[in-house]
Amino acid sequence: MLSQAQVPANKPSRIKKLILTGLLFSTIGALNGCSAFKPYEAPITQGNVMTEESLDLIQEGLNQIQVRKLLGPPIGQNTFNPYHWEYLFYTTDPKSELTVKKHLVLQFDKNFYLTKWESHPIKVQMKKDDSFLGLGWF
Repeated sequence: MLSQAQVPANKPSRIKKLILTGLLFSTIGALNGCSAFKPYEAPITQGNVMTEESLDLIQEGLNQIQVRKLLGPPIGQNTFNPYHWEYLFYTTDPKSELTVKKHLVLQFDKNFYLTKWESHPIKVQMKKDDSFLGLGWF
């Protein structure tokens, strides 16, 4: 067994230094961790996918069932006016191969046949929020 005289005197101070150094690096790492990496931002995709091929197939005289098969269910279907449908599609995914970002308005006659349609390009602006957790606190 070692006696008190044989234990090095600097041993407790060395352990304290290691603990303090470890705490210092842990604190720096924790504080720096949020700003060192950009967090993942999920792409937002809204609406029905409208390809150029499906838009080219739209023609006057199609009934509502045929239009629904081409484009899917409408996003904006007026309860009080069943002859007016609206479709919308956009995405914020930079990897998306779909370049069609449109607002499509369809008008049907009293027999539910397509009489006219208008296609408008849309410009989507996303609000940039760099605050802490998106809460606007900091």
